[in-house]
Amino acid sequence: MPRSLDFPSLKVAQLGELQRVLRSRTTPAGLRQRSELIWLLAGGASLAEASEWVGLHYTNAHIWTKRFLKSGLAGLSDRPRPGRPRVYGKDVDTEVIKVAAAQPKDLGLPFTTWSLPKLQEYLSKQSGLEGITRSTIRRRLHQEGFHF
Repeated sequence: MPRSLDFPSLKVAQLGELQRVLRSRTTPAGLRQRSELIWLLAGGASLAEASEWVGLHYTNAHIWTKRFLKSGLAGLSDRPRPGRPRVYGKDVDTEVIKVAAAQPKDLGLPFTTWSLPKLQEYLSKQSGLEGITRSTIRRRLHQEGFHF
């Protein structure tokens, strides 16, 4: 039998923040789903009804609700995942994209189109990118819509 949850009335500012997240086209899907859960709970739905409506398991919905009650809207965002930190930062991403978008001839190179090996060779000669791998370049470019 599901446990009952006393969901408090939300302040106008909290409702406004939720509404902003729900209406935004750039809100990540997970955050939108969890915000919709809280919106339904604020509207008087039970936890079981709201979790079913948004497609979350009851247990997960309960966890997200507790995080919201503890931390507000910030509690609905994903926490950082564990793992190895990135070797190259955003400035390197920008440089990789800038070079890939440029014509090789404009950079003084003797060829007209990029290949991944040529791109790696060129980037490896740049300061701070000496050890950049093809897989790193491919992954960063793929995130921006480039395909090699």
